[in-house]
Amino acid sequence: MKAVNDNPGVEFDAGVSGDRYSGSVEALIAAGIITAEHLPAATSVTFFNGVQVDGRKVKAMQDERWMQVRCVGRSLRVTKGITREERARREEARRLEVEELARTAPRKDPGFDGVRVMDYQASAAFVVGDEVFAHGKAATVVGPYKLYRVRDDDAGEFSDGKSRADYLYGYLCRLESNGEEFFYPAHGVRARSGTVSHLRLVSGAGPRREIGFSIRSLA
Repeated sequence: MKAVNDNPGVEFDAGVSGDRYSGSVEALIAAGIITAEHLPAATSVTFFNGVQVDGRKVKAMQDERWMQVRCVGRSLRVTKGITREERARREEARRLEVEELARTAPRKDPGFDGVRVMDYQASAAFVVGDEVFAHGKAATVVGPYKLYRVRDDDAGEFSDGKSRADYLYGYLCRLESNGEEFFYPAHGVRARSGTVSHLRLVSGAGPRREIGFSIRSLA
């Protein structure tokens, strides 16, 4: 994660495990990041509490007392440790950044068939007996995720000559408040919330639509 740096000739990166400075010897010394006593005699040198130490022995203690100076080509890279609190803050910030990138980054178009498979796998998240929230109400899953014939005499897409119905994927859920059972489309059942319209299960007549709303595939 880049941070503001006012030192000319010095690049700064606020890493998760410490602050990293890169630049020429002259620029790093002029910025007060190191002194001439910190220059490595070989490839790198490590300091702890201002005293040169064996870097292998203090590797696990890279807190605010730790500093390493390493030669990178003709330049130097200086890494300074940070406090545990600052490390935790940066780790959380990085985690949120990665999650945001994953959420907003476009994914490869899987096509209609791929979306159907993804939707099925993502929707079949509950099993009979799971406690859920359906339409914002506490409920228990009593019918597994599958294709149901949902009766809708007003707008059902299919007819058997006696009644009209739709075929929808979803769950049957029993409300804890009154014991009534409803059919919910998959997107209407949530572990914590859910506010879409639901379909009521009518005893002896098959599921019947309570609210005239449905989503039909255009494929």
